[in-house]
Order: sequence, then structure tokens, then C-alpha cells
Amino acid sequence: MHAWWQRLSSWQRIVLPAGILTLVIAVIAAAALNSGGASEGSRATARDLQPFREAVDGLAEAPGLRYKDTSTLGITENDITVTADGSQFGTTSSGRSDSGRDVLRIGGKKFTRWQVDPAPRKTVAAGEKAPPSEWIVGLDDGSELMDEALARTVAPPQLAAVLDKALADLEKSPPPANGPKTSGTPGQRPLTVNGTPALGIDTSAGRLLVTKEKPHRVLRLEAYDLRDGLADMKDQLENGETPSAPRTVTTGPLATGGAEGMDLTPVLADAADKMFDTLVEYADQLADATDRGITFTLDGAGEMDCSADGCTATQSFTGEVTSIARKERVTKGKVTAVMGATFTIDGKPAGECTSPQRTFPVRGNNVSGTLKCSNPAAGPLYASVAARVQAQAQADADRCGCKVRLTYPLRASTLIDARALAKVEAQKLAAQAKSERDRADCVKPHSFPSGTQVLLADGTTRAIEDIRVGDRVATSDPRSAPAATRPVTNTFATDGDKDFTRITVTTDRGPTTVTATDNHPFWLTDDQRWKNAGDLRVGDELRTTDGTGVAVTEVRDQQGRHRTHDLTVDDLHTYYVLAGQTPVLVHNNNGCPPHVTGKGDDPLVPELVKDINARYPGHVRAQGVDIVGANGKALTDFDIVTRNAVVQVKTGSGKGALKQALRTQSLTDYPVIVYLPQGRGSVIKSLEQAGIMVTRDKNVLLDALAP
Repeated sequence: MHAWWQRLSSWQRIVLPAGILTLVIAVIAAAALNSGGASEGSRATARDLQPFREAVDGLAEAPGLRYKDTSTLGITENDITVTADGSQFGTTSSGRSDSGRDVLRIGGKKFTRWQVDPAPRKTVAAGEKAPPSEWIVGLDDGSELMDEALARTVAPPQLAAVLDKALADLEKSPPPANGPKTSGTPGQRPLTVNGTPALGIDTSAGRLLVTKEKPHRVLRLEAYDLRDGLADMKDQLENGETPSAPRTVTTGPLATGGAEGMDLTPVLADAADKMFDTLVEYADQLADATDRGITFTLDGAGEMDCSADGCTATQSFTGEVTSIARKERVTKGKVTAVMGATFTIDGKPAGECTSPQRTFPVRGNNVSGTLKCSNPAAGPLYASVAARVQAQAQADADRCGCKVRLTYPLRASTLIDARALAKVEAQKLAAQAKSERDRADCVKPHSFPSGTQVLLADGTTRAIEDIRVGDRVATSDPRSAPAATRPVTNTFATDGDKDFTRITVTTDRGPTTVTATDNHPFWLTDDQRWKNAGDLRVGDELRTTDGTGVAVTEVRDQQGRHRTHDLTVDDLHTYYVLAGQTPVLVHNNNGCPPHVTGKGDDPLVPELVKDINARYPGHVRAQGVDIVGANGKALTDFDIVTRNAVVQVKTGSGKGALKQALRTQSLTDYPVIVYLPQGRGSVIKSLEQAGIMVTRDKNVLLDALAP
């Protein structure tokens, strides 16, 4: 049997009509008899791959890519966006308006939610649409279609690499005898994709379609239709040629056969900003994500206690943990749970409360515990109802001359959920989303017009066009207060910029301005993120050299071509430009600044920070600073940054402390001190030999940090 027939999936073989089966048999028989046919050389016509290469090159640089496809047999429609770093979000649906699900995958974790909550916790008014459910892990509906769709939607650089190789393979081989029918350029057919004129070419990854007009960009990647292949074989036979096996996809996201094709839309410019805003919004919601692999049963009705100070609900529970949840999501033998309670008093709503997250140990596949939450706002209603009940009871007692039992009409409805993520895990995923957005913002070209003043290392200023490589400028890590100095490693100038924003800020000397291209990022002290000049709004606060902010009071668009300039600054990739006499922090061209992506992992850090600040108030400037390079990869972390040193903290033997300390030392001008309370002697010796201060004694460390 021919290999191409064996490669067909079982369902593809089943749906072949009998007439086509007959044709296949006839074609194979004819192929066996026909030893002649056109030579390979006569079919080797030139192919113009340039439009496709341009489109693939653009794809490789795209901040994101939106995929739209339909799973095999048209069961599920998928609309998924993936960032250049591989984070994914989107929707899947099977046609019904109430069956759609949102999906988010970030940091290797997958979350889903119903677009219309089938069991909303709050009453939905008649005619209104229920809100989405909370994010969920462990929602197993028995289908693998979503996982298959996520596997197909690879990051733009990955898909570009696959397509680049597929195009390179075409250059090494002549066009196949059964290449696509064309009218115009060989190997291409006039097509449209969703109304856009397109060019198409057959590759090992499928038929690639790109825009016909420049700038070329990818539009669609589709699998080969078996019927087209059989029709080509029939034509070859009729023309006296040796038939070739139907084309098949052998590489890339369509090779598994899960989809017939996918529309591709590179996410660029303003759409990229919206993409990252959505990713950050979703990631911020993960603190409330629930785990359906952990189910809780309430032990009785619980307790509700009320007074004039408010109401408190207490609920005990038992739970069962599935084997998959235990294996994949239970952290250090514990699960995180939270309780929500809704109060009613005398039939009237009395508010609600949510307990703090707590962790509970898992024993076998079981977990149990008690949660409590309070709502002080219920106090006034309770006091009013209690006074009325007591007055009525007293009147009844006076009337009958007997004792009357007081009954307060109280009720608390409780619900306990397993949190999919501990609080710190949710914070890390949210920080990852923000760091993706920051990195994407800082790779775009941007500039300042001639005459813009730059703050130098010695406190003087110089026009940006007069800055030279090697000049030292003032710079800062945007999330820590100390200013630093770094050399300029490159300068840029262009005459093509025409879209500018003039920013007015309020200072002690009155209003003053600075002008930048629309896409030049400024650091916001209030939002702790980069924001493009064109996106700034009145009230935003720009960072100054001492870490404080100056408020934006006006943002005005300006049009017209001007010669513009930018810098690359070593290491921190930031510098200060002047709005009048006030320096504000911006980031440079061709690199991203280091930034915080987490809060630090070592459990000793929070206590040590308290001890340092207790002895030297205000001495700690930052903690848990993860330093990320321009490529987005982690370089090291600064556990504690004081006014005069960086402290690295290691529990256990201290394995890896030397490598981390040396990396830290290369990234800061501050002295590095390593604190190893249980460090091995050999580790301490290696650090001392490298000239790095190390100690097991907290008091010695505190003495060394003296201002």
C-alpha cells in the first residue's frame, strides 16, 4: 500500500466515496504501468518566494498572532491569540451562544471559564446576560479539542521558524508536478482570504497564503484537501504524466490533522496594546481562580454570630482531591481555600464577606478545615432588628406574665471554593503578564526631537543630539529609588518621525513641557509600568530622579516631520530627559530595562527586612527584585536592596550562591553581601575567595549594613 494512503487518518479513509476509491485504484494501476512522463527538469519552473519570505519575516517580529480555526469536522470554533512569549488567551465555542468558553494559558498553567456563568452567585435580572464564571482549572469535559487547539497555536517566532524552513526546502527542490493551478506567477494562485487578495504557495507545513499587496503579511495556513490531490492525479493521467501522491502536511501546527486550516492575523501597533491589556486583565483575575479537581462538602449549616459590630460566619468542611489535582496542582501537600458568605437578617440582605485565603494539609486524597469571615456593615441592620425583636418579646412577656424566648431571624449562606493558585502564585502570573507588556512596549523604535535635554552623570544636561557613545548619563531601575549612572553604548537619529506628543507637567516652578514621539515610553510612578507618550492622560505621574512623581496636566498631539534622536544606555536601559528643569525617566532604544517580576522566594527575606528597618529605619529600598534582561530571560534577583548594599539570602547549604552573587555583582555598583545562616563551610570559603562578603550571623550582617 502506498505510504500516502497509510498516512490518511481512519476517518479520512472512511469518508472517501466509492467513486474516488475506484479512481485511486485506477490511478495507482496507471502509475505502475506508466514509466515515462515529463522529466523533473521540464517541471522545474522558477518560484517567486520573496512575498512569502517578507511575510514570514514580519511574523517573526510580531508581538502576537491571532489564530482562528475550526477543529476537525467543524465541531469547535477557536479564536486564540498568542504572544511572542507564548502566553495564550481566547475563546472556543461549539455554536451555542451559552456554551462558549474563554481560555488562558500563562506560565505553563491553563485556565478556562464559561462566558455565561451557568450558576451565577448573584441574582441576574430578567433579560440580562449572566456574567462570565470565575477562572477554573480542572474543568474536565472529556474533550481534548481545546488542548489540541492550544497546541496548534504556537508563538509567532515558532511558527515563523517552521514556515521559514518550509520555504527554504522549496528553494532546494523543483516545483512538484501536481503544483497548484495558477494564472500568473508559477506556484501561486489568485485567491482571497476574507476578502483580501492573496498569494498562495504549497509547503510542507501546508498551503501558505499571504497578502498580494505590500507590505506582505501572513493571512492563512491550510491543510491540503484530499479531493484536490485526487483531481490533480486524474489530470496528470489524462496528460500522460506519471501521477504523484496527493500532497500532505508533514510539519508545523497542521501536521497532527486537528484542523483543516487557520486564519492568521499578526497583532501589531494598537492591537498589540489591546492584546497585552487583555492578558494583564485576565492574569489579574487569577487570584480568584478555582480548582474543580478539589470538591468541598460543608459540615452542617455552620454558625452565624451577629452583634451591633457586625456578623461573622464560621463553616467547617471536608474535601476530596482528585489524583490529577493532587499530582499537578497541590503545592507542598497543601491546598488553598476561601469561603464566601451572604447574610440575611429578618429576610433583608445584610451584605456579604470573603474569608482570607488559608492553606490546609492534604492527607491522602482528603482535606478538612474551618473558615471564618465577618461583615461589619451588617451591624446596624442587626441592631435595628434586635431592638424590634426584644421590644416585641418584652411586650409579649408583659402581656402573658411569662418568659418569652427571643428568636432572631438570621441566615448565612456559605460557599467554599478551592483556589487554583496560592496568592503568591497568582501574583507571579500577573507579574509575568505585566512584564510581557513592558518588554513589548520597550522594543518599539522611538525618539526625541533635537534640543531635548538629557541629564548627565554629573548633574549637568546636554542636548540629545550632542550625546556621544561613552558619555555617562543618569539612569535608574524604575522600581527602585536609587539613581545610578551608566555609559551610552549607541546613538540613533532619524528624519522619518512625524507623530509626536507634547506633555505638560506641573512642577515647583510651574507648568513645563517635554515632547516625544507618540510611542516613546515614560515610567509611571502610580501604575508602576511603562506607558507610551501618546497614551498618557491627565493625572498620570512621571518618575523623577528621587523616585517621586510629577503630574501630567496636559497631553497634546503634534504632527510634522522632525529630526529625532535616541540612545542606548548600558545595563539599565533608561535615562532622564528634562521637562523644563525637571528630569523624568524614559527608556532607551534597542533594549528593555530590568524590572520586577516577583516578590522574592526565600522565606527569610520578609523577617530580615523587618530587622534591618528596625535598626536602620527606612534603610531598605526594595525587596524581591527579579532582574530580567532585554531578551526577557531572568538574570538574577536582588533579595534585599538597601541604601548601601544588595543582600542575597540563601537557605540551606547555599548551593549556587557563588554564581548568583557574581551575577548580581556584575549588575550593580553596590557591594553584595551574602547571608547564609546554614551555609556549608566550602560554600562560604568560595565566596570569600571571590572577594564577596558572606556571613552566617544576622548581627554581623546588620552591622555591615550600617549607613
